[in-house]
Formats: sequence, structure tokens, C-alpha cells
Amino acid sequence: MPFEDDVSEAMHRTGETFITDHRAIVEGGLRRGRARVMRRRAAVGAAAVMALTGSAVYGGWLLGTSSAQEVATVNGPSPYPSPDVTPSGTPDPQTNDPDQHIRVSADQMIQILERVLPKGKLTQQRGTSNFGDPNQAADASLVYDDGFGEALVEVSIKRADIKAPANRKLVVCPKKLTPPAISCHSEPWAGGSATVVSEDRGLRTSRSVSLSEEGYLVELTTFNGLPKEGRATRAHPPFTEMQTSNLIGMLNSAMTKYGIPNPDLFTREVHVSGSLAVMERLQRLSPKGLSPRGGGGDGTTGYIIAYDVKNKTKSHLRATLTPKGAPGDGEPRWSETLPDGTRIATSERPAKGKGVTEWRVDALRPNGLRVTITSYNAEYPHRDANRTTPPATMEQLKAVAVHDSWLTLK
Repeated sequence: MPFEDDVSEAMHRTGETFITDHRAIVEGGLRRGRARVMRRRAAVGAAAVMALTGSAVYGGWLLGTSSAQEVATVNGPSPYPSPDVTPSGTPDPQTNDPDQHIRVSADQMIQILERVLPKGKLTQQRGTSNFGDPNQAADASLVYDDGFGEALVEVSIKRADIKAPANRKLVVCPKKLTPPAISCHSEPWAGGSATVVSEDRGLRTSRSVSLSEEGYLVELTTFNGLPKEGRATRAHPPFTEMQTSNLIGMLNSAMTKYGIPNPDLFTREVHVSGSLAVMERLQRLSPKGLSPRGGGGDGTTGYIIAYDVKNKTKSHLRATLTPKGAPGDGEPRWSETLPDGTRIATSERPAKGKGVTEWRVDALRPNGLRVTITSYNAEYPHRDANRTTPPATMEQLKAVAVHDSWLTLK
């Protein structure tokens, strides 16, 4: 089957996943047609300008912009799915080489980014089309808030030769890091991937660059705040190393080999799950004598199966973080206030399992973060008890709840 037929079939599949505004398509086609005529008339001048300006490079990472790009800005969650321009009919690529063709609208870029992110509040969405130019990047950005502070998230996608030495350099960690870079790690994706974390005047940036096997250079950048305002809103960028790896994997498959968005991205749930950071922190803070033997969690909750090395029993230890303003499970009876202003509440009640008791400590920190630590005398709350009381004392649970490391987790 000729390349044009393959592209047409794939574009029809993609078009079926969108709600189409036919009037917008016609108007968009007229607008782009006029722009194409103007570009042809100005070809000589544009070539001269491009020769002078070249490509934009920031901090050693490749970026792409165009003054003729289509831009979409959204104040709330973007209407899903409703791209400004939806491909239809027979495509008109600049070249018959599938490794060069790419066409993605501004709204499609916003939707791609929204679809892969973990659950959270999304605002200030902005997207830019590449107008079908394989030499230009299409990008999207938004402000993401999971309850622990607003963070800018950006993504950029463009065509690239994954074998070119210059591109290969972008996905390999340097032998020596130079400031403001503070760390780098690589991922074993098909074309390679590298993530550099840098810090400058309190603003921390995580920039991941990868090469997909379909022939795209994908860049994902996250911040621990809003760089335009020059302020950090949280201790770290919002996604853990594992989440970032998953995001890169999904973004690598967002575009097909035909240069159009992958319809699978819009027809199934693809959100990256919440991080296991709470579980990992709880493992490090588990009381003396309790050895973590497994665990889990999602986002703001984590648990471990704690093995009592003395009594040789397994019990359930759980941590839940509730940021300021987020709904909780009721207001505890605060019984103590620490010198730093932290309020403490303790409680004891029966759980679901036969003979199971729940011991609980709530700590409300001065910044509004509430840390809840619960312990059970069973491997899981719904199973039968395997000991008389939970293995950790209330004082030990309190020490876990008020540990300052919870304040810098997100």
C-alpha cells in the first residue's frame, strides 16, 4: 500500500476519535492557505532570516519555535476532545518520506499532555502547532497542581533522526555535570532518554529528553514552581523518577510513524498513577524493630507490611498526606500542640477484621499539611488479628507523623 494510503487510513482513525467542528476546519484551511501563499512570496527573505537566526538552544537542550505557528490557550481543562484543526481526507505532507512528515494541532498537543498526567488540577493550558513543518517542534504547557503546590509542565515533540550523533548526545548523561545541573539519569527507552535535574536560586527544573523509535525528539520539562514568577511553590518538581519515566514512555508513543497523533492515546485510560513516594518515605521512617516486607500506595497514601523481627508477625502500617484545603476524613480531636505549632491527635478504634485494632496519630503541621499514621495488629485491616495490639506504640507513631521529611516530600 502506498505511503499516502497508509497515512490516509491512520488519519481517518485519528479523526474518528475527535469531535469535529467543520466550520473551524474550513476557516482553518483558508487561513493556512493564505499563510502558505504569503510564505512562498517571502521565501527568499525568510531563508535569509533563518540563515542568520538558526535554531534556538537553551541550556544544551534542543527547542523549537516558529513565528507562523498556530497557538491555542485554554483557561480551564481543555474540551476533550476538540482540536482546533482535525486532519481529514487525503493528507498533503511536505514529503512522501514518513520519517519526515508530522502534523499536530495546538489543541491536540494540549490534549496529549493532559491525557498522560496524573490526576490533579490543570490550568493555564497553552499549545503551539508546528503547522506541518518537520523542522519545527509542536509544544504544550500547563500549570499542574496535585495539592502540594502549582508547577509548570511543558512538553515538546518534533521529528528527529534517532541515529544522528548530535541527537544521540542529548539522551546520554554527561561524564561530568556542570552547574546548575545537580543530577542526571538515563532510561533504557528504544532511542535513549536522559533526565537532568538542575537548581538555580531555589527553582528546581527536571528536563527529560528522549528519542522515540518512531523518529521523534520528545522533551518533557517540569518545575517546582512557576518560573515566570521566579518562585518555588513546592520542594521538588511534581513527578518522581518513576513517574517521569512512565510519562516519557507515553509521550514517546503519542505520535505514529505517519506523523499524526496516536488514536490509542485518546480512546483508553493512560494516566500515570500516583507516585509511591509516600510508601518509600514510610519505609525509611518505620519504627525500630519493624522491617518492611512489601507495600504499596498511590499519590498521597502509602503503606508497608511491617515484620516484627521479635514476635515474627506481620502488621499493616499506613501513612496518608492531606494538603491544606483538601478534603479529609473528618476533623480529629486535637489534644496536644508542639512548640513549633504542630497539633497532635491520637485515637484507637476497632477495624474491619476480627479482633483488629487501629491505632492512629494525626499531625497538623503549621503549613496546613496533615500527616496521618495508622497501625494495625493484622497484615491488612480486613484480615483477622495476629497479635493483641499493633506493634508500634503511640509515641513511635507520633515520631513518624511529626518527622520533618514529610514537609519536603512533594
